[in-house]
Amino acid sequence: MKKFLYVAFFTFVFLFTASIIYLSTIGIETSKLNNLVIKEIKKKEPQIEVVLEKIKIKLDLKKFQLFLSTNNLKITYQNVEIPITELRIYTKLVKILKSKIEINQIVFAIEKLKIQDMQKLSIRIKPSNFKTYLLNNFEGGEIEKAAFDLNLDKDFKISDYQMSGTIKKVKAKIKNNFTIKNLSLNFIADKELVLINSVNASYKKFLISNGSIEVKKKNKIEIKGNFKTKFDLEKTQLSELFKGINFFKVNKIKAKGNLLHEFNLKIDKSFKIVDYDYKSKGDISQSQLVLKKSLRNKFIKKTLKKITFEKTNIEINFNKKNKNLLAFDGLYSTDNLNYKKFKIQNSSKKNKQTFIIDLNLSEDLFIDIINFQADSKKKSNIKSKLIFKNNKFIFKSINFTEGKNIISIKDLILSNKGEIESFAYIDLLTFKNGEENNNFKIDLNKKLSIVGEKYDSSHLLKLLSSSKKSELLKNFNGEIIIKLKKLITKSQIPLNDFVLMGIIEKGKFNKLSSKSQFSADEFLDITLKKDPNGKKILEIYSDYPQALLTDYTFFEGVKDGNLFYNSVIDETGSASKLTIENFKIIKAPAFATLLTLADLGGIADILSGKGMSFDYLEINMTENNNVTTVDEILALGKSVSLQMSGYIEKKTGLVSLSGTLIPAKTLNILVSKIPVVGKILVGKKTGEGIFGVSFKLKGLPGKIKTTVNPVKTLTPRFITRALEHAKRK
Repeated sequence: MKKFLYVAFFTFVFLFTASIIYLSTIGIETSKLNNLVIKEIKKKEPQIEVVLEKIKIKLDLKKFQLFLSTNNLKITYQNVEIPITELRIYTKLVKILKSKIEINQIVFAIEKLKIQDMQKLSIRIKPSNFKTYLLNNFEGGEIEKAAFDLNLDKDFKISDYQMSGTIKKVKAKIKNNFTIKNLSLNFIADKELVLINSVNASYKKFLISNGSIEVKKKNKIEIKGNFKTKFDLEKTQLSELFKGINFFKVNKIKAKGNLLHEFNLKIDKSFKIVDYDYKSKGDISQSQLVLKKSLRNKFIKKTLKKITFEKTNIEINFNKKNKNLLAFDGLYSTDNLNYKKFKIQNSSKKNKQTFIIDLNLSEDLFIDIINFQADSKKKSNIKSKLIFKNNKFIFKSINFTEGKNIISIKDLILSNKGEIESFAYIDLLTFKNGEENNNFKIDLNKKLSIVGEKYDSSHLLKLLSSSKKSELLKNFNGEIIIKLKKLITKSQIPLNDFVLMGIIEKGKFNKLSSKSQFSADEFLDITLKKDPNGKKILEIYSDYPQALLTDYTFFEGVKDGNLFYNSVIDETGSASKLTIENFKIIKAPAFATLLTLADLGGIADILSGKGMSFDYLEINMTENNNVTTVDEILALGKSVSLQMSGYIEKKTGLVSLSGTLIPAKTLNILVSKIPVVGKILVGKKTGEGIFGVSFKLKGLPGKIKTTVNPVKTLTPRFITRALEHAKRK
């Protein structure tokens, strides 16, 4: 009996184990359940067509549950054959024995399902954002393979699910004008988490690779991901990518490089973006910018047409908090030969943009107003922190260095038109040919103060007389004080102890008084004041005229003498008078040419020696926005005298002057014989009147032509002016 029990027990164990092994591996094959399965499926979806061969009843050891399995079936829905390669239907054994099927889980796999067919299948899905997106935003490609595990409730509704698969070569429209091609990826998903990896795609000339995305679905949908891009872009692709930005449309730009992107996105239940963060890092191995319109800058002599970049690192970050960042650092060149380092960082927060700039200069820098030039062959650097806010440019700092040369600017504020609104200070220390030529500081508080050791004003008069008037200080109103121990002039005649005090309104002097000295008893005085009618009166006195006249070619060669200048200025223009007394002209090429053409060669020779002496020069002129009218120029000298008048156009620079030139000997004879002036003018005989030459100067700057003709008589105006001067003497 005992033995029988042992045999029975082991037989049961053996049969039970064998049954489990058989059910879990081979299963029981039958076709009796086909109609039952088809009936249950059609009960849920009448339009589906199912063809089954034999079904196996098997055991899932992990779940220890029976399931129906088949690899040979054909399912058609919406006239689309669904390529299901395996199907498992989990049910209860009791229900099967009663010829009923209560499905609580379905597991199936598909292969090679085209996206086009998937769109057809989705037509009967209830309206939703997913359905709309699927139908309108995908094209081509296929689900290469996929596995689905669906848990169902009593009403045959999905209560839980798991899925995984591979998608290949899909064309996806993300939004208008933004479509990616050849999208391929692997995915795993359940109700709370979606994992996507091996994302590869292309967008224009962007190649996307090694992408991964994680989607968490709880109270909010959180999407994290990263991917790599490789790009080789030219003008056409960039202008399409940045539509609406004119800079990419008009200029030729090309770029080649690699980027690594990271993103984090949070979406609420209504699919509204509640938070986002995007980061990107990489390198631009080569890029080039060719400007349609050459870049010109008054501080750079060479016009910039093309800029080439190499080995450039790039970093991008923008997010919901508006703490955005764009940074570049690498090498740049304006001649494709000499590369210089640069670093530019832009961060933004709400309506505030901050730029940090650090670059070595690739071009010679020239600042006219202080006669300073930086050599690009030497190491020169500019560092700056700029804030753009409320349509204003706020330079927290600008620092330029080149060897011993230092220019530092603090808290400079410019309007969007480039006008200076305020600054804290400007500090300058520069050298020319190894010698210090600028050493001063400009402070702007309630007063504009310029104090220091030296200022090189070599180009100041040229800039002040330029037709392109600067309006940098247009918004400044207040007092100005200048105290400089030494003022360097273009004539190399230094001014010492220069002091200026004045009042500026809307960037223009309304009042000033200035004194300085060339030596112990030689001075320069400048005053500007208003008369009772509101007109400005400018007066200048100088014991060294050439210190003020070096920039004017008309006065080339002037030496010694005393200068007095008076100008009355109003809104319509100015009327000015310049006089110089007891001066010489030495080595003046233009004047010597005029004398030679007049066949006064002997007088011209004087210019090559000690110079030609003049007792008196007077210039009267009026000026408006269009033209400078020279009412009269009268010069009376010991060797020659002249009178001329004409005009100079401001827009074109056209010069038109005409006048009369005679030897002083003839004029002296005239003055000494006033009682018989009539006989001198007409002569006792025909052809014996006073002689000289008339001349004309006309042309554009650098192309002025001179013509000379002999004259027999002088104009009464010339004679009258000569007599007036003789009478004063």
